[in-house]
Amino acid sequence: MRRFDLDLLLVGGFRSRDHYEHYLSNDYIEGLVVFPLAGAPVTVTWGDTRVHRAEDSFARGVVPWIDDYRTGLDGAAIPGLITELSGRGRLGVVGLETQTAGEFSGFVPARFWMDLITGLPGREVVDVSWDFNEMMLPKSEEELTLLRWAGGAAEAAAQAMLDVVAPGVPETEIYAEILSALHRRGCGVRYPNLILNSGYPSLAWGPPRWTTTAEPPRRITPHDLVMAEIFPTFGNVEVQVQMSIAVGKPDPVVAQCAAVARASYEAGLSVLRAGITFGELVHAMEQPVQDNGCWALTPLVHSLNPQAFLGFTRANRQDAPTVPTLPAPPPKNLSRLQGTDLVLPAGTTLAFEPNACRGRTRVVVGGTVIVTDEGYQEVNSLSCRMHEKDA
Repeated sequence: MRRFDLDLLLVGGFRSRDHYEHYLSNDYIEGLVVFPLAGAPVTVTWGDTRVHRAEDSFARGVVPWIDDYRTGLDGAAIPGLITELSGRGRLGVVGLETQTAGEFSGFVPARFWMDLITGLPGREVVDVSWDFNEMMLPKSEEELTLLRWAGGAAEAAAQAMLDVVAPGVPETEIYAEILSALHRRGCGVRYPNLILNSGYPSLAWGPPRWTTTAEPPRRITPHDLVMAEIFPTFGNVEVQVQMSIAVGKPDPVVAQCAAVARASYEAGLSVLRAGITFGELVHAMEQPVQDNGCWALTPLVHSLNPQAFLGFTRANRQDAPTVPTLPAPPPKNLSRLQGTDLVLPAGTTLAFEPNACRGRTRVVVGGTVIVTDEGYQEVNSLSCRMHEKDA
């Protein structure tokens, strides 16, 4: 705050994917933290139930990071609190320019923001979302302890998926077994809860359509590819793993995509250490994809905690099936979103998720990796290569 000459910092959480307010409050309140340079911070949430939930935890011995909880999450009400805590000083805001999955225009509600600005005439306001993201990247040993617990739950979920996948099994059973393994270990899940798709060939990627469209779930058939992206969190620290399972002996195209995805994973590890740029890491991981005539549907790697810097690649994208796209200018802060010049500090957590595609065939592998001064630590292993199950 001193670096940016801020008298007050407003860190939005709302329904954001990364729950930014948790970083300051150790609580997911679906609101925000108002943090003055001088004086105690305040958490603001939308309803009494969120406060009573926190009070129950405190009564059981959980020590609050912030003592002052208030309700009234309304853009017209917050200016009064800001004035109470910081007078007329410069205001920093987190949440306007984050561009992670599903939040390409930030996550601060438009009506909240318009009412807030109207109630702060003449106040200088500056968005510091990207700088806040960078500040969050290096994790303490306490945070890494939480990460490793979530990583163990992810391994259990990956094993549960591997055990249950078989011809005739519906996607609903696979979905349930994965989530059960996580929840039994005290983990929550991040948006979009669980990605699970099956079939061959297919470029589908997202939550199963039967969760939203009431269509019947697929049943696994011989020669399917069954793939999942799993998002366990523990103490608001997230791990991601990518599981790919071939049912029956994979054909040569599937085998090649699996080998290229693994080669991309290994290429990333070969250069990873504190002090390299994120752009250097992405370049190393995209090289096997380019050299083997494959293309990539999704980022090869991105930051975790927060998921702010995305390793998009243009590796052979001219080979991707075309999809109608609205004409639009490039995203704001594209270089920051891609993290081209971002120097990776020790303690950064990354989701390695290399994917290789040929036509409409895709294989993705990977898990969570911690950046260290000497190189890296792998949190996951089971999901870092494709598996085969008998048909």
